Amino acid sequence: MKNPNNLRAKPKKSFSLFTLSGLGFSGWAIVFVACVIIVFVVSILLTPKKVQRVEKPLTTVTVQVLNGCGDGGAASALAEAMLPGNGSLLYDIIEKGETKMASFERTTIVDRRGSSTGNGQLSDAAKEIAQSMGIADNDVILLKLEDNILDIDVTVIAGQDYHKYIDKLKKTKEASL
Repeated sequence: MKNPNNLRAKPKKSFSLFTLSGLGFSGWAIVFVACVIIVFVVSILLTPKKVQRVEKPLTTVTVQVLNGCGDGGAASALAEAMLPGNGSLLYDIIEKGETKMASFERTTIVDRRGSSTGNGQLSDAAKEIAQSMGIADNDVILLKLEDNILDIDVTVIAGQDYHKYIDKLKKTKEASL
C-alpha cells in the first residue's frame, strides 16, 4: 500500500516573472512607479533652466537733428542712421533742419533738459545717445531751453565729422540683428 502521507502531491513551483525574487505583482508595481518618479526627477534636474530676460521698458526721447556743417542732407542722413533708436531708447525725431552757423567741425550733442534731479547734470537720454554714437559725456553740452515748445529732449548737430557717426550707428544696428 501506499503511504497515506504521500497522497497529497506537493504542488510544483512554476516560474513566473511576477514571483521572481519573491516580489510579487505589487512589488513590481512599486518598483515601476519608483523608476518613473526617478526618471521624472532626473529629467527636471537635467533640463536647462530657461533664462528670463529682464527688459526695461523702452523710453521715447524727442530728438532734434540739425545740420551744422553745411553739407546738403547731413541732418537727414544722420537722423536716418539714428532711427529707430538704441536698445532702451526710441528716438522721436521731430525736426531736421539747419543751424544758423554752418561751421561745426565736430558732431555735437546738446542736452535740452538736464537731469531730473535738477543739479546741473546731464540727462540719461543725452548720455545714452552720446554713448551710442561714441561721443564722450564730457563732450555733451547742457543747454536747457527756456521755452521748450517742441518738447525737445536732445539736439544732435551734425558736424563735418558726421559721416563717421553714421558708419558707427549702421555697424551697431547690423551687429544687433
